[in-house]
Amino acid sequence: VLGSQRQQLIAQFLGENILLTLFALGAGLLFAEILVPAYNKMWPFLYISLDYLRNIEFLGFLLVLLLLTGLLAGSYPAFYISAFKPASILRGTLKYGGTSRFTQILLTFQFAVSLIAIISGILFAQNAEYQKNYDVGFDQKAVLFAYVVDEEGHNAYKNQISGYTKIKEIAGSRHNFTSNWYTDPIKFETDELDVDILDIGDNYLKTTGATVMAGRDFIKDSQSDVENSVLVNEELVKMFGWKEPVGQRIILRDTVELFVVGVIRNLYLRGLWDPVKPALIRYTKPENYQYVVAQAEVGDIKEVREYMEAAWKEVFPDRLVNVRYMDENMGEVAEVNGNIKKMFVFLGLIAVVLSAIGLFSLVSLNIIKRMKEIGVRKVLGASVIHIVNVVNKQFLIILAIASILGSVGGYYLTDMLMGSIWTYYLPIGPSAFIVSIVILFIISGITVGGKVVKAATANPSTTLRDE
Repeated sequence: VLGSQRQQLIAQFLGENILLTLFALGAGLLFAEILVPAYNKMWPFLYISLDYLRNIEFLGFLLVLLLLTGLLAGSYPAFYISAFKPASILRGTLKYGGTSRFTQILLTFQFAVSLIAIISGILFAQNAEYQKNYDVGFDQKAVLFAYVVDEEGHNAYKNQISGYTKIKEIAGSRHNFTSNWYTDPIKFETDELDVDILDIGDNYLKTTGATVMAGRDFIKDSQSDVENSVLVNEELVKMFGWKEPVGQRIILRDTVELFVVGVIRNLYLRGLWDPVKPALIRYTKPENYQYVVAQAEVGDIKEVREYMEAAWKEVFPDRLVNVRYMDENMGEVAEVNGNIKKMFVFLGLIAVVLSAIGLFSLVSLNIIKRMKEIGVRKVLGASVIHIVNVVNKQFLIILAIASILGSVGGYYLTDMLMGSIWTYYLPIGPSAFIVSIVILFIISGITVGGKVVKAATANPSTTLRDE
């Protein structure tokens, strides 16, 4: 009416949106100064530097992102609203301010993304607990080991720690479940297979808590067991299809004849990252020992480690302390679970806040559009509950659709991500989805509840009087 041309209005709308996006970009860079160093600390192998001046490509990307976001966000008001006729607006015949189908679709998608992040965070938290208690074939929580190089080191260190009452069992070994083994081929009849092989000493299986499922353990000081006997794991039995594994004859490296005297539970030598592999356990003499393994009560394990470290400094004063927990591989699993959980929880919080803002905006616009309708309904006797249901109906539908999409997306995304990291992880159940959907509905109710109730309880004479 005052003489502005449409192209001037378009430039104004686009300029305002680009300016807002520029402020958002500045805020994002400030947040990055806090979040990126925190992200670096989560992963010891990773370092990301925020040196913008040395990364021209990244600055170019930010510029393109700024312009693209500003133009896309501003295109709707710039090209759509600027086309309205001033006479229609001022006369009051033009209807606007409601919720379009497009905005409803965007809000549905936004809530679905929020739900995916919440579901993923809960599932990774559950997976951390599941993998923490996973049976890896030996006692990983109450066992420590130390690499002592040779028999002389083994004997000296074992003698030093043997008198400590909180150590329940001590054993020697050439290899160790979580740190050292080798791979060689074996033959059974016409079948050939590469297997993991460990040479262990007296009392090793008992000390580490490994279970003999069938047959027997090695006999102490038995030369026959050293030369001809072998224990195998369940996976090897399965791959060769043995119904009676004890007594089976296998050939190692085409020359060494071995007979199976026992079957042990599967050993997850590589943690839960890779599939369990067929394994052989051989008996070795003390002259080949390189490790000392000690077992204690779970509650005493920290104190026992401190004692073993002090004993190490006395026996090997010129060597770095080399006492480690048997569950260090599982510790890495827990760290990955925890870090990914933190990432998804953070992303979930951001997505939920943005979704709540979007929902509040749409509900507000919808209420503005329907205030006279609400007034008429109240005059005709509608209750507050009825009006609340009428106003909320379409948003409940949005949340229901988002719950379905988010649940499906959360299931496949989390399963794919866990499967790309581990071989053995949590079987996904319904609890995470139910909890996540309840959280989403509660947050939505808190976001718009007051606004809707205020509109439903407003005096109808106020809204009906206003023309």
